[in-house]
Amino acid sequence: MQAILTALISAFLMLGHSQAQPDEENTAERVKIEHRTLEHDGQTYAWAIMIPESAEEGGRALLFLHGAGECGTDGEKNLAVGLPTNVKADPDRWPFVVIVPQKPTRESEWEDHEDAVLKMLDLCAEEGLIDSGRLAITGLSQGGHGTIMIGSRNPDRFKAAAPVCGYVDRRFSEDGTRAKEIPAAPTDESVIEAAQGLESMPVWLFHGEVDSVVPVEESRALFAALNTTGASCTYTELEGVNHGAWIPAYADPDLAEWFKGHTGDD
Repeated sequence: MQAILTALISAFLMLGHSQAQPDEENTAERVKIEHRTLEHDGQTYAWAIMIPESAEEGGRALLFLHGAGECGTDGEKNLAVGLPTNVKADPDRWPFVVIVPQKPTRESEWEDHEDAVLKMLDLCAEEGLIDSGRLAITGLSQGGHGTIMIGSRNPDRFKAAAPVCGYVDRRFSEDGTRAKEIPAAPTDESVIEAAQGLESMPVWLFHGEVDSVVPVEESRALFAALNTTGASCTYTELEGVNHGAWIPAYADPDLAEWFKGHTGDD
């Protein structure tokens, strides 16, 4: 009897695995991923273009900026955390062409690579992969900072911005040394400048209430400064959440709908 029971359990587990595997394969097949490299200013950048079958080439698009842990030139880590994993898991929810650069070095900030990132967007537009007038930007942690900085410095490029657990002031100086970290305040000149740069686009900030890596005061300060400009701004503070605010943020179906609403109707 024990042998029969063991055999039945093994058969059940094998059946479950065989049923789950095609679903994983089908999901992967539903998102085309094109890996590319870009040579710019003596630096080689890895980057990727994700095209879910729900997306229309030449239509709406998202620029996603990853965090410090995904830096490098392998072209894979930039797809391993945050929005790319959500696009792969639920491609129907994300009908966007998603551009995913990889920042080559951890000891730099995204704005140090701004020209290369913008060149990637220009190439996608020139090839008819995206409508540059239907583009939004988002990113997490170091990429949340990049969203704030690249978005505020190029407000004509983006229809909306969603920084997740981001910060305003640099964590690394331009020479790669660690900068002194001072909690942000709404009256800081750098925070006011960022808010003024973002005021023309809708902004949705996400941050974990108990973030031990990027203090929650960073998003609170930017939200307060944005409110003084009259900007359209939403702030979601995730109760009890530490630094991984991107997990609930990108799983929120309202965020995908919000991006769709601000990048135009099909």
